[in-house]
Amino acid sequence: MKQVNAYHPFLFSSFQKLHSLTLGDLKWKAFERHDFLGDGEDWGMLIENMLIEKNAVLLGKLTLGIDHDMFCIRSEDRDALHEIAEMVCEFYDDEVLLDACISHYAQYDFVPNISIG
Repeated sequence: MKQVNAYHPFLFSSFQKLHSLTLGDLKWKAFERHDFLGDGEDWGMLIENMLIEKNAVLLGKLTLGIDHDMFCIRSEDRDALHEIAEMVCEFYDDEVLLDACISHYAQYDFVPNISIG
């Protein structure tokens, strides 16, 4: 019986007190539709901007590992990694939602939508 990956779409690994999530499929074609390469840098920009808007405290607990052909997130806080994995899982496998997230968050001059309530 195959075990469910609680960190989907990432692969989870741990060494001593440092945990990491690695994204296997960078969804290159989805980013190319927006004139981005879809590499680790583009994913880093999307995740960073999304967290600036949705949960800046969480961003402070993470280190983004950006490379051309991979993207990973590291943290000593396993719960923080689980939270970001859940956020990405909400749009990762849905082409329409992924496209909307790329349109909104993959911006060099990103201005967050922060509502004052």
